[in-house]
Amino acid sequence: MKTTTKSVSVSILCGCLFGLTANAQMMIENFEEYASDTDLQAAWYPDMDATLTLSPYVAYGSTGTNSMRVDISVPANAWQTTVLTAPALPAPIVISPTQYITLRIAGDSQYTNSTFNMIYVYAWDGNGNFGRWGSAVPTTTTNWQVFNFQASTVEKPWNSIAVPDLANIVQFRFYLYGQGGGDINGYIDPTNAFTATIFVDELQVRNAPLIEFPAPSPMRAKIDNFEEYADATALLGFYHYVNGGPTTTTASLTTPAPQGTNALKLDIAFGAGQWPWGAAYSAYVAPFSFPTNAVVSLWLKGDPTLAPVADSGTVFYLSFYDQGGNAMHFTTGATVTNSQWTKLQASYNQFWSGAVVDTGNLVQWRVLVEGWMGTADSTALSASFAVDDIQITVPPVLAVVRNGSTLTLQMDSLIPGTSYTLRQTSDFAQWTTTTIQATSTSQTWPIPAGQKGFYQLFYTP
Repeated sequence: MKTTTKSVSVSILCGCLFGLTANAQMMIENFEEYASDTDLQAAWYPDMDATLTLSPYVAYGSTGTNSMRVDISVPANAWQTTVLTAPALPAPIVISPTQYITLRIAGDSQYTNSTFNMIYVYAWDGNGNFGRWGSAVPTTTTNWQVFNFQASTVEKPWNSIAVPDLANIVQFRFYLYGQGGGDINGYIDPTNAFTATIFVDELQVRNAPLIEFPAPSPMRAKIDNFEEYADATALLGFYHYVNGGPTTTTASLTTPAPQGTNALKLDIAFGAGQWPWGAAYSAYVAPFSFPTNAVVSLWLKGDPTLAPVADSGTVFYLSFYDQGGNAMHFTTGATVTNSQWTKLQASYNQFWSGAVVDTGNLVQWRVLVEGWMGTADSTALSASFAVDDIQITVPPVLAVVRNGSTLTLQMDSLIPGTSYTLRQTSDFAQWTTTTIQATSTSQTWPIPAGQKGFYQLFYTP
Protein backbone atom coordinates (compact mmCIF):
# COMPACT_ATOMS: atom_id res chain seq x y z
CA MET A 1 0.00 0.00 0.00
CA LYS A 2 1.21 3.47 -0.88
CA THR A 3 1.87 6.18 1.70
CA THR A 4 0.89 9.27 -0.25
CA THR A 5 -0.21 12.19 1.90
CA LYS A 6 -2.29 15.35 1.54
CA SER A 7 -4.92 14.16 -0.94
CA VAL A 8 -8.65 13.32 -1.16
CA SER A 9 -9.80 10.12 -2.82
CA VAL A 10 -13.31 8.78 -3.70
CA SER A 11 -14.76 5.79 -5.62
CA ILE A 12 -18.20 5.11 -7.22
CA LEU A 13 -19.12 2.11 -9.33
CA CYS A 14 -21.59 3.56 -11.74
CA GLY A 15 -22.91 1.37 -14.48
CA CYS A 16 -23.39 -1.57 -12.11
CA LEU A 17 -26.52 -0.57 -10.19
CA PHE A 18 -29.88 -1.61 -11.52
CA GLY A 19 -32.97 -0.73 -9.50
CA LEU A 20 -31.87 -2.34 -6.25
CA THR A 21 -34.37 -3.09 -3.50
CA ALA A 22 -34.32 -1.87 0.08
CA ASN A 23 -31.76 -3.41 2.47
CA ALA A 24 -29.42 -4.35 -0.38
CA GLN A 25 -25.78 -3.55 0.33
CA MET A 26 -24.10 -1.89 -2.61
CA MET A 27 -20.90 -0.17 -3.62
CA ILE A 28 -21.83 3.22 -5.05
CA GLU A 29 -18.34 4.32 -6.09
CA ASN A 30 -14.88 2.79 -5.66
CA PHE A 31 -13.01 4.41 -8.59
CA GLU A 32 -11.95 1.07 -9.99
CA GLU A 33 -13.72 1.48 -13.35
CA TYR A 34 -11.61 4.46 -14.44
CA ALA A 35 -8.56 3.55 -16.51
CA SER A 36 -6.97 6.99 -16.38
CA ASP A 37 -7.26 10.48 -14.88
CA THR A 38 -8.96 11.54 -18.10
CA ASP A 39 -11.66 8.91 -17.62
CA LEU A 40 -12.16 9.98 -14.02
CA GLN A 41 -12.40 13.66 -14.93
CA ALA A 42 -14.94 12.89 -17.66
CA ALA A 43 -17.22 11.35 -15.02
CA TRP A 44 -16.49 13.43 -11.90
CA TYR A 45 -16.04 17.17 -11.92
CA PRO A 46 -15.49 19.94 -9.35
CA ASP A 47 -17.27 23.28 -9.62
CA MET A 48 -14.16 25.24 -8.56
CA ASP A 49 -10.64 25.24 -7.15
CA ALA A 50 -9.94 21.50 -7.20
CA THR A 51 -8.15 18.92 -9.33
CA LEU A 52 -9.31 15.30 -9.33
CA THR A 53 -6.96 12.43 -10.14
CA LEU A 54 -6.70 8.72 -9.50
CA SER A 55 -4.41 7.59 -6.71
CA PRO A 56 -2.97 4.21 -5.68
CA TYR A 57 -3.24 5.30 -2.03
CA VAL A 58 -5.91 3.05 -0.56
CA ALA A 59 -6.89 1.91 2.92
CA TYR A 60 -5.51 -1.27 4.47
CA GLY A 61 -8.92 -2.93 4.21
CA SER A 62 -9.87 -1.51 0.82
CA THR A 63 -11.28 -3.89 -1.78
CA GLY A 64 -9.60 -2.07 -4.68
CA THR A 65 -6.41 -0.36 -5.81
CA ASN A 66 -7.67 3.15 -6.67
CA SER A 67 -8.96 6.10 -4.73
CA MET A 68 -9.80 9.63 -5.80
CA ARG A 69 -7.32 12.31 -4.91
CA VAL A 70 -8.60 15.86 -4.48
CA ASP A 71 -6.06 18.67 -4.56
CA ILE A 72 -8.02 21.69 -3.41
CA SER A 73 -7.38 25.40 -2.99
CA VAL A 74 -9.43 27.15 -0.31
CA PRO A 75 -9.25 30.96 -0.42
CA ALA A 76 -10.39 33.10 2.51
CA ASN A 77 -13.89 33.71 1.09
CA ALA A 78 -17.11 33.53 3.07
CA TRP A 79 -18.73 30.09 2.75
CA GLN A 80 -16.02 28.86 0.39
CA THR A 81 -17.28 25.47 -0.78
CA THR A 82 -16.18 23.08 -3.51
CA VAL A 83 -18.74 20.65 -4.94
CA LEU A 84 -17.62 17.34 -6.46
CA THR A 85 -20.36 15.97 -8.68
CA ALA A 86 -20.59 12.22 -9.34
CA PRO A 87 -22.20 10.65 -12.39
CA ALA A 88 -25.94 10.07 -12.17
CA LEU A 89 -26.74 6.52 -11.15
CA PRO A 90 -27.84 4.27 -14.02
CA ALA A 91 -31.10 3.55 -12.14
CA PRO A 92 -32.68 4.82 -8.90
CA ILE A 93 -31.64 2.97 -5.74
CA VAL A 94 -33.50 2.29 -2.50
CA ILE A 95 -31.83 3.01 0.84
CA SER A 96 -33.49 1.77 4.02
CA PRO A 97 -33.53 4.27 6.94
CA THR A 98 -31.74 1.65 9.05
CA GLN A 99 -28.86 1.27 6.60
CA TYR A 100 -25.60 3.22 6.61
CA ILE A 101 -23.89 5.51 4.12
CA THR A 102 -20.20 4.67 4.48
CA LEU A 103 -17.22 6.57 3.10
CA ARG A 104 -13.47 6.16 3.39
CA ILE A 105 -11.51 9.41 3.68
CA ALA A 106 -7.90 10.45 4.29
CA GLY A 107 -7.60 14.05 5.49
CA ASP A 108 -4.98 16.76 5.73
CA SER A 109 -3.70 18.84 8.65
CA GLN A 110 -4.07 21.95 6.45
CA TYR A 111 -7.77 21.83 7.26
CA THR A 112 -6.91 23.22 10.69
CA ASN A 113 -6.85 26.57 8.85
CA SER A 114 -10.50 26.14 7.91
CA THR A 115 -13.08 28.33 9.63
CA PHE A 116 -15.81 25.79 8.80
CA ASN A 117 -14.39 22.32 8.19
CA MET A 118 -16.96 19.86 6.84
CA ILE A 119 -17.37 17.29 4.11
CA TYR A 120 -20.96 16.38 3.27
CA VAL A 121 -22.28 13.48 1.24
CA TYR A 122 -25.32 14.85 -0.62
CA ALA A 123 -28.00 12.60 -2.10
CA TRP A 124 -30.64 13.64 -4.66
CA ASP A 125 -33.93 11.91 -5.29
CA GLY A 126 -35.85 11.70 -8.56
CA ASN A 127 -37.99 14.71 -7.61
CA GLY A 128 -35.05 17.06 -7.13
CA ASN A 129 -35.10 17.02 -3.32
CA PHE A 130 -31.80 16.49 -1.59
CA GLY A 131 -30.28 15.89 1.83
CA ARG A 132 -26.89 15.36 3.38
CA TRP A 133 -24.75 13.55 5.91
CA GLY A 134 -21.52 15.13 7.11
CA SER A 135 -18.48 15.22 9.35
CA ALA A 136 -15.26 17.22 9.66
CA VAL A 137 -12.38 16.43 7.33
CA PRO A 138 -9.80 14.61 9.53
CA THR A 139 -6.88 16.85 10.49
CA THR A 140 -4.84 14.84 13.00
CA THR A 141 -3.60 12.18 10.58
CA THR A 142 -3.33 11.49 6.86
CA ASN A 143 -4.23 7.84 7.50
CA TRP A 144 -7.50 6.49 6.18
CA GLN A 145 -10.60 6.76 8.34
CA VAL A 146 -14.16 5.54 7.89
CA PHE A 147 -17.32 7.63 8.20
CA ASN A 148 -20.55 5.73 8.93
CA PHE A 149 -23.79 7.74 8.64
CA GLN A 150 -27.12 6.11 9.43
CA ALA A 151 -29.44 6.88 6.53
CA SER A 152 -32.27 8.00 8.84
CA THR A 153 -30.11 10.92 10.07
CA VAL A 154 -30.18 12.63 6.68
CA GLU A 155 -30.42 16.44 7.06
CA LYS A 156 -32.44 18.82 4.90
CA PRO A 157 -30.27 21.76 3.79
CA TRP A 158 -31.85 25.20 3.82
CA ASN A 159 -32.17 25.26 0.04
CA SER A 160 -33.95 21.93 -0.41
CA ILE A 161 -37.75 21.80 -0.44
CA ALA A 162 -37.83 18.50 1.44
CA VAL A 163 -35.61 15.68 2.58
CA PRO A 164 -34.94 13.23 -0.23
CA ASP A 165 -37.02 10.12 -0.78
CA LEU A 166 -34.57 7.40 0.22
CA ALA A 167 -36.51 4.95 -1.94
CA ASN A 168 -35.69 6.97 -5.08
CA ILE A 169 -32.05 8.14 -4.92
CA VAL A 170 -30.52 9.04 -8.30
CA GLN A 171 -27.24 10.88 -7.64
CA PHE A 172 -24.56 11.73 -5.05
CA ARG A 173 -22.21 14.68 -4.64
CA PHE A 174 -19.50 15.69 -2.17
CA TYR A 175 -19.54 19.20 -0.69
CA LEU A 176 -16.20 20.30 0.76
CA TYR A 177 -16.69 23.30 3.04
CA GLY A 178 -13.50 25.22 3.75
CA GLN A 179 -14.63 28.53 5.21
CA GLY A 180 -17.56 29.79 7.26
CA GLY A 181 -19.48 33.03 7.06
CA GLY A 182 -16.76 35.23 8.56
CA ASP A 183 -17.50 38.27 10.72
CA ILE A 184 -20.57 40.52 10.47
CA ASN A 185 -19.24 41.83 7.18
CA GLY A 186 -18.34 38.41 5.82
CA TYR A 187 -14.64 39.04 6.37
CA ILE A 188 -12.26 36.09 6.87
CA ASP A 189 -8.63 36.63 7.78
CA PRO A 190 -6.51 36.02 4.65
CA THR A 191 -4.17 33.82 6.70
CA ASN A 192 -6.97 31.23 6.82
CA ALA A 193 -6.53 30.51 3.11
CA PHE A 194 -4.93 27.13 2.47
CA THR A 195 -4.35 24.32 0.01
CA ALA A 196 -4.85 20.68 0.88
CA THR A 197 -4.98 17.18 -0.51
CA ILE A 198 -7.53 14.66 0.63
CA PHE A 199 -8.49 11.19 -0.62
CA VAL A 200 -11.92 9.62 -0.85
CA ASP A 201 -12.84 6.01 -1.59
CA GLU A 202 -15.56 3.36 -1.40
CA LEU A 203 -18.80 5.26 -1.00
CA GLN A 204 -21.26 2.49 -0.21
CA VAL A 205 -24.59 1.56 1.33
CA ARG A 206 -24.29 -1.03 4.10
CA ASN A 207 -26.57 -2.86 6.50
CA ALA A 208 -24.11 -2.27 9.36
CA PRO A 209 -21.33 0.25 10.05
CA LEU A 210 -17.93 -0.51 8.57
CA ILE A 211 -15.63 -1.03 11.55
CA GLU A 212 -11.98 -1.64 10.71
CA PHE A 213 -8.58 -0.45 11.69
CA PRO A 214 -5.20 0.30 10.09
CA ALA A 215 -2.54 -2.37 9.70
CA PRO A 216 -1.31 -3.49 13.12
CA SER A 217 1.81 -1.89 14.55
CA PRO A 218 4.75 -3.89 15.96
CA MET A 219 4.33 -5.37 19.41
CA ARG A 220 5.71 -3.42 22.39
CA ALA A 221 7.28 -6.14 24.54
CA LYS A 222 8.30 -3.91 27.45
CA ILE A 223 5.36 -1.79 28.49
CA ASP A 224 7.22 -0.37 31.50
CA ASN A 225 9.74 -1.74 34.01
CA PHE A 226 10.16 1.66 35.74
CA GLU A 227 13.97 1.52 35.48
CA GLU A 228 14.32 4.53 33.18
CA TYR A 229 13.05 7.17 35.62
CA ALA A 230 15.66 8.95 37.71
CA ASP A 231 13.16 10.00 40.37
CA ALA A 232 9.48 10.73 41.03
CA THR A 233 9.67 13.96 39.05
CA ALA A 234 10.79 12.06 35.98
CA LEU A 235 8.08 9.46 36.59
CA LEU A 236 5.40 12.15 36.71
CA GLY A 237 6.72 13.58 33.48
CA PHE A 238 5.32 10.45 31.85
CA TYR A 239 2.38 9.46 34.09
CA HIS A 240 -0.57 11.55 35.25
CA TYR A 241 -3.37 10.97 37.75
CA VAL A 242 -7.08 10.49 37.32
CA ASN A 243 -9.17 9.83 40.43
CA GLY A 244 -12.74 8.84 41.18
CA GLY A 245 -14.57 11.16 43.55
CA PRO A 246 -12.60 12.69 46.45
CA THR A 247 -9.78 10.15 46.12
CA THR A 248 -6.15 11.35 45.88
CA THR A 249 -3.32 9.41 44.24
CA THR A 250 0.41 9.99 44.63
CA ALA A 251 2.88 8.10 42.43
CA SER A 252 6.54 7.52 43.19
CA LEU A 253 9.32 4.99 42.74
CA THR A 254 9.91 2.26 45.31
CA THR A 255 12.64 -0.27 45.93
CA PRO A 256 13.36 -3.18 46.21
CA ALA A 257 11.49 -4.51 43.22
CA PRO A 258 10.91 -8.07 42.00
CA GLN A 259 12.63 -7.24 38.70
CA GLY A 260 15.45 -4.71 38.50
CA THR A 261 15.69 -1.89 41.03
CA ASN A 262 12.56 0.27 40.74
CA ALA A 263 8.82 -0.32 40.85
CA LEU A 264 5.84 2.03 40.59
CA LYS A 265 4.32 2.91 43.96
CA LEU A 266 0.77 4.28 44.23
CA ASP A 267 -0.25 5.82 47.55
CA ILE A 268 -4.03 6.18 47.30
CA ALA A 269 -6.17 8.06 49.81
CA PHE A 270 -9.56 6.55 48.99
CA GLY A 271 -12.40 8.97 49.57
CA ALA A 272 -15.49 8.21 51.61
CA GLY A 273 -18.60 6.70 50.02
CA GLN A 274 -18.97 4.17 47.22
CA TRP A 275 -16.65 3.09 44.40
CA PRO A 276 -13.55 5.20 45.21
CA TRP A 277 -10.59 4.64 42.89
CA GLY A 278 -7.24 6.09 41.96
CA ALA A 279 -5.29 5.64 38.73
CA ALA A 280 -2.09 6.53 36.90
CA TYR A 281 -2.25 6.95 33.13
CA SER A 282 0.79 6.78 30.87
CA ALA A 283 1.56 9.41 28.28
CA TYR A 284 0.70 8.57 24.68
CA VAL A 285 3.30 6.42 22.94
CA ALA A 286 3.87 5.15 19.40
CA PRO A 287 1.13 2.66 18.46
CA PHE A 288 1.79 -0.95 19.44
CA SER A 289 -0.11 -4.19 19.03
CA PHE A 290 -1.45 -6.77 21.47
CA PRO A 291 -1.44 -10.00 19.43
CA THR A 292 -4.21 -12.49 20.08
CA ASN A 293 -1.66 -15.15 21.08
CA ALA A 294 0.18 -12.86 23.50
CA VAL A 295 0.24 -12.79 27.29
CA VAL A 296 0.52 -9.72 29.52
CA SER A 297 2.45 -10.11 32.75
CA LEU A 298 3.19 -7.81 35.68
CA TRP A 299 4.04 -7.87 39.34
CA LEU A 300 1.54 -6.49 41.88
CA LYS A 301 1.95 -5.80 45.59
CA GLY A 302 -1.25 -5.07 47.50
CA ASP A 303 -2.05 -3.68 50.92
CA PRO A 304 -3.78 -5.63 53.74
CA THR A 305 -5.18 -2.33 55.03
CA LEU A 306 -8.08 -2.86 52.62
CA ALA A 307 -8.84 -6.38 53.84
CA PRO A 308 -11.52 -5.35 56.43
CA VAL A 309 -13.50 -3.42 53.80
CA ALA A 310 -12.74 -5.55 50.75
CA ASP A 311 -15.75 -6.60 48.68
CA SER A 312 -16.64 -7.18 45.01
CA GLY A 313 -15.54 -3.62 44.26
CA THR A 314 -11.97 -4.14 45.52
CA VAL A 315 -10.34 -4.52 42.14
CA PHE A 316 -7.05 -3.92 40.31
CA TYR A 317 -7.23 -2.81 36.66
CA LEU A 318 -4.64 -2.87 33.90
CA SER A 319 -6.10 -1.14 30.83
CA PHE A 320 -4.87 -0.42 27.31
CA TYR A 321 -6.31 2.35 25.10
CA ASP A 322 -6.40 2.71 21.33
CA GLN A 323 -6.14 5.97 19.39
CA GLY A 324 -9.88 6.51 19.66
CA GLY A 325 -9.84 6.24 23.46
CA ASN A 326 -11.46 2.79 23.46
CA ALA A 327 -10.17 0.63 26.31
CA MET A 328 -9.63 -3.04 27.07
CA HIS A 329 -9.25 -4.15 30.69
CA PHE A 330 -7.78 -6.94 32.77
CA THR A 331 -9.23 -7.00 36.28
CA THR A 332 -8.52 -9.04 39.39
CA GLY A 333 -9.42 -8.73 43.06
CA ALA A 334 -7.50 -11.66 44.44
CA THR A 335 -4.19 -9.92 45.18
CA VAL A 336 -5.25 -6.35 46.02
CA THR A 337 -4.97 -7.03 49.77
CA ASN A 338 -1.88 -9.26 49.59
CA SER A 339 1.29 -7.57 50.90
CA GLN A 340 3.57 -9.94 48.97
CA TRP A 341 4.70 -9.43 45.40
CA THR A 342 2.53 -11.58 43.11
CA LYS A 343 3.14 -12.19 39.41
CA LEU A 344 -0.03 -11.81 37.37
CA GLN A 345 -0.49 -13.11 33.84
CA ALA A 346 -3.41 -12.51 31.51
CA SER A 347 -3.96 -13.80 27.99
CA TYR A 348 -5.60 -11.73 25.29
CA ASN A 349 -8.94 -13.40 25.97
CA GLN A 350 -8.84 -12.42 29.65
CA PHE A 351 -9.14 -8.75 28.72
CA TRP A 352 -12.65 -7.37 28.35
CA SER A 353 -14.13 -4.24 26.83
CA GLY A 354 -17.42 -2.47 26.30
CA ALA A 355 -16.23 -1.11 22.94
CA VAL A 356 -14.54 -2.25 19.74
CA VAL A 357 -10.83 -1.76 20.43
CA ASP A 358 -8.09 -1.48 17.80
CA THR A 359 -5.75 -3.93 19.54
CA GLY A 360 -3.22 -3.53 16.74
CA ASN A 361 -2.70 0.15 17.52
CA LEU A 362 -2.74 0.79 21.26
CA VAL A 363 -1.22 4.05 22.47
CA GLN A 364 -1.70 4.28 26.25
CA TRP A 365 -2.07 2.21 29.40
CA ARG A 366 -3.53 2.72 32.84
CA VAL A 367 -2.97 1.21 36.27
CA LEU A 368 -6.01 1.58 38.56
CA VAL A 369 -7.01 0.36 42.01
CA GLU A 370 -10.63 0.52 43.15
CA GLY A 371 -10.99 0.41 46.93
CA TRP A 372 -14.47 -1.01 47.46
CA MET A 373 -18.07 -0.94 46.39
CA GLY A 374 -19.09 -0.13 49.93
CA THR A 375 -22.07 2.00 50.88
CA ALA A 376 -22.78 5.69 51.13
CA ASP A 377 -21.54 5.48 54.72
CA SER A 378 -18.14 3.94 53.88
CA THR A 379 -15.34 5.95 55.50
CA ALA A 380 -12.13 7.17 53.89
CA LEU A 381 -9.10 4.92 53.99
CA SER A 382 -5.53 5.09 52.68
CA ALA A 383 -3.45 2.26 51.22
CA SER A 384 -0.30 1.72 49.17
CA PHE A 385 0.25 -0.50 46.14
CA ALA A 386 3.16 -1.27 43.86
CA VAL A 387 3.41 -2.46 40.26
CA ASP A 388 6.46 -3.63 38.33
CA ASP A 389 7.66 -5.02 35.00
CA ILE A 390 4.58 -4.82 32.78
CA GLN A 391 5.28 -6.85 29.64
CA ILE A 392 3.58 -8.27 26.57
CA THR A 393 5.08 -11.55 25.41
CA VAL A 394 4.20 -14.19 22.85
CA PRO A 395 5.07 -17.60 24.37
CA PRO A 396 6.84 -19.73 21.78
CA VAL A 397 5.42 -23.15 20.99
CA LEU A 398 7.89 -26.05 20.94
CA ALA A 399 7.36 -29.60 19.66
CA VAL A 400 9.51 -32.57 18.69
CA VAL A 401 8.83 -33.76 15.14
CA ARG A 402 10.17 -36.94 13.52
CA ASN A 403 11.43 -36.63 9.96
CA GLY A 404 12.25 -40.11 8.83
CA SER A 405 15.08 -41.30 11.07
CA THR A 406 15.88 -37.85 12.49
CA LEU A 407 14.23 -35.68 15.10
CA THR A 408 13.63 -31.96 14.73
CA LEU A 409 12.43 -29.25 17.09
CA GLN A 410 9.50 -27.36 15.56
CA MET A 411 9.38 -23.80 16.93
CA ASP A 412 6.22 -21.76 16.31
CA SER A 413 4.79 -18.39 17.43
CA LEU A 414 8.22 -16.78 17.12
CA ILE A 415 8.76 -13.04 16.83
CA PRO A 416 11.00 -12.33 13.80
CA GLY A 417 14.14 -10.45 14.78
CA THR A 418 14.08 -11.79 18.35
CA SER A 419 16.88 -13.85 19.93
CA TYR A 420 15.64 -16.98 21.72
CA THR A 421 17.47 -19.18 24.16
CA LEU A 422 17.11 -22.92 23.62
CA ARG A 423 18.03 -24.97 26.69
CA GLN A 424 18.52 -28.75 26.83
CA THR A 425 19.03 -31.11 29.76
CA SER A 426 18.88 -34.81 30.40
CA ASP A 427 18.93 -34.67 34.21
CA PHE A 428 17.74 -31.12 35.16
CA ALA A 429 21.11 -30.63 36.85
CA GLN A 430 23.14 -29.45 33.87
CA TRP A 431 21.86 -27.44 30.93
CA THR A 432 23.36 -26.60 27.57
CA THR A 433 22.18 -23.46 25.77
CA THR A 434 21.92 -22.44 22.14
CA THR A 435 20.91 -19.05 20.76
CA ILE A 436 18.24 -19.10 18.06
CA GLN A 437 17.76 -15.96 15.98
CA ALA A 438 14.17 -15.91 14.73
CA THR A 439 13.87 -14.95 11.08
CA SER A 440 10.23 -16.00 10.71
CA THR A 441 7.28 -16.98 12.89
CA SER A 442 8.11 -20.70 12.47
CA GLN A 443 11.51 -22.37 12.36
CA THR A 444 13.07 -25.78 12.93
CA TRP A 445 16.21 -26.89 14.74
CA PRO A 446 17.82 -30.28 14.11
CA ILE A 447 18.26 -32.42 17.22
CA PRO A 448 21.75 -33.96 17.16
CA ALA A 449 21.73 -37.73 16.63
CA GLY A 450 21.64 -39.59 19.92
CA GLN A 451 20.73 -36.52 22.00
CA LYS A 452 17.98 -37.20 24.50
CA GLY A 453 16.41 -35.05 27.16
CA PHE A 454 14.16 -32.07 27.74
CA TYR A 455 14.05 -28.78 25.85
CA GLN A 456 13.02 -25.27 26.84
CA LEU A 457 12.68 -22.23 24.55
CA PHE A 458 12.29 -18.67 25.83
CA TYR A 459 13.27 -15.07 25.20
CA THR A 460 13.75 -11.96 27.29
CA PRO A 461 11.67 -8.91 26.19
